Amino acid sequence: MGTGAAVSALIAGPAFAQEATVAAQQQPAAEAEIVVTGIRASLASAINEKRASDTIVDIINAQDVGKLPDQNLAEVLENVSGVQIDRSQGVGSNVSIRGSNQNLVLINGRATTPSGDARGGISFDDLPAELIASVSVTKVATADQIEGSVGGIVDLRTYRGLGLRKPIASIRADMEYAENADAFNPRVSAVFGRTFETGIGDIGVVVSGAYGEQSVREDVLNVRYAARTGVDLDGDGTADPYLRPNYAQQFFSTRDRRNASASGSVEWQAASNLKLFLDGTYVDQRIVGNDAGVFIQQTADVAELAFPGDRVIESRDASGFSYDQLVSGKIGGTQFRPQNNSPLRDTRSYLAAGGAEWEFGALTIKAEASRAGSDTTDANFQLVSQYNNPASANFGNANGRISPPFLFDITGKDLFFAPDTSSPLFANIGNPAYYQTFIGRDNASYFRNVENAQRLDLEWKADLGPIRSIQAGARFNQTDSRRRRTTQASRQFPGITAASRPDLYATAPTDFFDFTGDQYLGGFVVPSGLLTRNPGDVRQALGLAAVPPEDLSARFRVKEESYAGYLRVNLDTQIGSIGLRGNAGVRVVRTSQTASGVTLANGVAGDLDVRQNYTYWLPNAILTAEPVQSVLVRASYGRSLRRPDFGQLSPTVQFPLLDVYVSAGNPNLRPQTVDQYDVAVEWYFDRNSLLSVGGFYKKYQNLVTTVAVAPTLINPARGPFDPNNCATGIFNPVSIDQSGAVGECVGINQPVNAGGATLKGLEVNFQHSFTYLPEGLDGLGIIANYTYQDGKRETTFTVPGFATGGVAQQFELPLRDLSKNNYNLTLFYEKYGINARVRYTFRDPFLRVEAVDLTNNLPLYQDERSQLNATVSVDINPQFAITFSGVNLTNQPNRERAIFIDGPIGQERIADRRYAIGVRGKF
Repeated sequence: MGTGAAVSALIAGPAFAQEATVAAQQQPAAEAEIVVTGIRASLASAINEKRASDTIVDIINAQDVGKLPDQNLAEVLENVSGVQIDRSQGVGSNVSIRGSNQNLVLINGRATTPSGDARGGISFDDLPAELIASVSVTKVATADQIEGSVGGIVDLRTYRGLGLRKPIASIRADMEYAENADAFNPRVSAVFGRTFETGIGDIGVVVSGAYGEQSVREDVLNVRYAARTGVDLDGDGTADPYLRPNYAQQFFSTRDRRNASASGSVEWQAASNLKLFLDGTYVDQRIVGNDAGVFIQQTADVAELAFPGDRVIESRDASGFSYDQLVSGKIGGTQFRPQNNSPLRDTRSYLAAGGAEWEFGALTIKAEASRAGSDTTDANFQLVSQYNNPASANFGNANGRISPPFLFDITGKDLFFAPDTSSPLFANIGNPAYYQTFIGRDNASYFRNVENAQRLDLEWKADLGPIRSIQAGARFNQTDSRRRRTTQASRQFPGITAASRPDLYATAPTDFFDFTGDQYLGGFVVPSGLLTRNPGDVRQALGLAAVPPEDLSARFRVKEESYAGYLRVNLDTQIGSIGLRGNAGVRVVRTSQTASGVTLANGVAGDLDVRQNYTYWLPNAILTAEPVQSVLVRASYGRSLRRPDFGQLSPTVQFPLLDVYVSAGNPNLRPQTVDQYDVAVEWYFDRNSLLSVGGFYKKYQNLVTTVAVAPTLINPARGPFDPNNCATGIFNPVSIDQSGAVGECVGINQPVNAGGATLKGLEVNFQHSFTYLPEGLDGLGIIANYTYQDGKRETTFTVPGFATGGVAQQFELPLRDLSKNNYNLTLFYEKYGINARVRYTFRDPFLRVEAVDLTNNLPLYQDERSQLNATVSVDINPQFAITFSGVNLTNQPNRERAIFIDGPIGQERIADRRYAIGVRGKF
């Protein structure tokens, strides 16, 4: 079945998702003529594919070369039912499929490598939409598919050459404007393809490329809550614990992205039964950040108690937990420390493959070898200053601080932490003479990932009653993931002021959160992000080494060899008047793994190796029946496997320079597995229309979760700075606390296999074209989907400081990235050369992370969020079209909540509203 018609739906106007057959999924994208067809024709074609399919896989296709309206793979996938995405600085980044972010990204069915030490393959935001011919999302893996996902398998198909009836050439150019960043962002892409008829057989060649620059800005305000336990609020002689803010941070976060990508394919039909091919994809993603703002810490023990007349403490209830909360008041005794973090991620990823396909009568043989790799530099230079009194004898140390008061309020829907403008202590925040450099921290991690794979696949077209064909195959892969880290810090208060080194400092914007009309702090002196992006001068000024030393304790390497074999039987039969088709099979995979690191004992480095081997059997079965005309019933079962992230397997500990919880790996982690059951009913009530309802149930085993272990001391009298005094937690030898002490007993965050979990859900899809409406309105259509998810796992947490009778209350943790209610609604119009769509997405709150410094190592939740995007394309002539688009049109704040899903607001962010105009040309 040619894919020309089906390649249309996402691009002509709205983006949409459909299921496709296994054959369609496994065939290279765009192997037939790429033709321009409309949205309704595309829907009809895709619905026919769905109806003919014998598996469960959603697919998104591009109508014509380079017309995808979304900017990267994550944003493309937002159109699929059961898929939710997350955004960073307003740009699509992480993807959750049926409540899990533990997915697998393939390119043309082949494994890719990550940008860091995670699993799952290439980052979703690294892949530009312009390279995509089609994307499939498999929610129940079949036996022949690569293992490694307990959420879904995302397979990006690039353009292929053989089958093109005529040469193709397409170009696209766009200019985007980001409102908050006040920046113009160019993007260009092109695809060229042709089939050459030669004396040695047809040769198909397709080359595509994309280049884009994007500057975005997001303003962030956060507050870190902690329990105050020593205050008697009601006068009964007993202390009443309550939550109050003890840290706050306000900063603007910019990201300058540059992406250069290319993909190519050469296919040679050497004989009627023999095809040879070479594929390649290269992605160069560089992201330079600037997070400039101020860190506000309470240095006085009674900061919010110093102003009792302004203090409001209320009783609140969150997730069944009743507690007292400071909801508004004046915060005094703060420490005002402007800082700049300059993160940099530079990733170069590649995938190359070659192979052949033979047909010998009823037998088809496919053999291929591939190599994927990525090299990443992930660096961050932090420069911190302090607002001090130059008239003080302590101007050059921490005791010279000026402690201005702030106003705190969470009684409304937004987080408010702003300066008390009536205080004279803010009078000099714009004067460089009042700022001392506090410290410089210089960190960088370097990752290298390589995966070599070889596979052989056989398919025999059988005629054995209900058995249509039998597939068998084997895959061998060798994976190598490495990390090394450099780190150094200056001494505290090195004697550099903002006045003496104005080249190291700048003035913060005065329009923090101006986009919502609120008043926040601005115009203070802050370390310059321009200099910390190129830290050579700053290192010299701070007395740091020009070449930072390696932190041997953070070095690790994970090597794996996996051997997989599978058997799959494809069925097609009739039981009475009911047609029945599907497949059943099993995949067995054997893994040998070695996690290596370095231990330091009395300054002497030693090697550490932890080995483990395991074998898993992964059965599956999928059946489709048609009990009545136009109604299909599908049922499936499958078992999937997910290995722990490489970083989670590290046998070493990564020590930060701050006195915060450290992150440790666990080389004894076992893979997670999930058993999944699906049932779906699909009604094709019109040529361009579909209503489907499906339910699923997933049972997880060996779920990996992060556990926070708080520090306790063997002898409290000896204090936390004694390396031999940690009862729980770990001694961090390089941490520097606020007092300047080096080395401290701190808590530890570590991944563990924490039992099991269950997840159940419901998916509803509806698609319809209103072709029966009067002239002019008959171009209207709708695409809608809704997903309900409910999960439970065997993990709990406690809130420190709120024990009752010495017993801490246990609270359940939901699954990460699991939103209960989610829906997408797309309205489209196609008529008179106009293709338009408006898409609205919504997702319920979800757990971001079980323990993080932002919440004092308690859970952090994303609040409910929605987004409105729109795209319009106007055909000028058969070759050219002009496009207009808008992203994040309602520009709603992004809120995150601390401790509980309905807890206090811990962080609020405002990202860009973005507009774009572009032109497409096809020749």
